Amino acid sequence: MFAKTLLGPAMACVLAFSSYAAQATDVVTLRLGHAVFETHPNHDTAVRFKEAVERLSDGSVKIDIYPNRQLGGVKELMDGVNFGTVDMTVNSASALASKSPSVDAFQLPGLIDNYQDFATMATSSEARAIMDELDRFGIVALGLYDGGQRHFLSLNKQIQTMDDFKGLKTRVPPVRLLLDTWRAAGVNPTPMAYGEVYSALETGVLDAVEINLTSINSEKYYEIAKQLTLTGHYFWPSFMLINKERFDALDKDQQDAIRRAANEIVEPQVMAVAALDQQLVVSLEKEHGMHIEKPSVALAENLKAVFVPVIEKYAARSPLVVDFVKAARKLQMQSHGK
Repeated sequence: MFAKTLLGPAMACVLAFSSYAAQATDVVTLRLGHAVFETHPNHDTAVRFKEAVERLSDGSVKIDIYPNRQLGGVKELMDGVNFGTVDMTVNSASALASKSPSVDAFQLPGLIDNYQDFATMATSSEARAIMDELDRFGIVALGLYDGGQRHFLSLNKQIQTMDDFKGLKTRVPPVRLLLDTWRAAGVNPTPMAYGEVYSALETGVLDAVEINLTSINSEKYYEIAKQLTLTGHYFWPSFMLINKERFDALDKDQQDAIRRAANEIVEPQVMAVAALDQQLVVSLEKEHGMHIEKPSVALAENLKAVFVPVIEKYAARSPLVVDFVKAARKLQMQSHGK
């Protein structure tokens, strides 16, 4: 009886220590890489996610952020997450369009007008259905965020009518949807690597670039090109991605914390970019001498009209895109009080 009494507390101590040790080894650290500077909205997304997931997981999931191409550029990061050599990335949604054509839904021109509507659509069931398609490629898309609404920056000409677009040598990312979009607007779309844009504007190889305000500021395009029209033609969405095998290996509580964190930060991240845009319009005008205008009602309507066939062409490729377009158009009408 005496031996049993001693054994009980001793065994309890052993079990308690074993439990503590198991909990200690359960902490998971995930490496999250992205390809931009710390001033870019994608880094803000990564930081917000890190803070949220570490809080919601009670510290059982840690996120180490590697910014500025430390783990590779856009393609290397995408391939790394695909093959499991990189755990996670925040990366351009357009980089996945070749794998899943329905991803083009998030960058259809003239479909979403403002940041609040983008945040609403990013967390919609229609968006979730498109993101879930990526599971079959070994990638889990946790959330959709934004890198900045895109506008039209030109060297010498303020865009006031559709005729002003005609023939302008305009840098467009080498993505089929975006090339089709700008052909429809009448420019001469010129695919070019992001890092070559400054010198191409400086030497006159380019007349214009479609770009977001944060990039105009961080890349100092304002030193060369002064004419900016706030066309807001589409957003620059990015995914929070994790390798599927890595995600599936986590316990359920950790998975739930990661998904909750990814969803929780969508609206705050998107609206933070909206606030930053407002600040940049002021600073680019006052501090850097840019001439910034909103398009006239006529120009805005004409631009949307030329984009309609592009939307229809890409919607025809997937019923998931059709559903997304319908939901976005309904929201657009509600936002405009129609």
